[in-house]
Amino acid sequence: MDIGTISTGMHQAAIQSAVSISVMKLAMNNGSQEATQMTDMISNMAVDTSKGMNIDARV
Repeated sequence: MDIGTISTGMHQAAIQSAVSISVMKLAMNNGSQEATQMTDMISNMAVDTSKGMNIDARV
């Protein structure tokens, strides 16, 4: 076995792992930001409290 080849392979595997973790963190942060924006949008919606209080029923 060539020590240089093994060392290179191990280094590449470590880099792949670090990159995949970084991409996962970016995706999680993006999802968190979208959820925060969605809850802000929902809380800022104008709600008409008079809607649904009266029922027009004719027989």
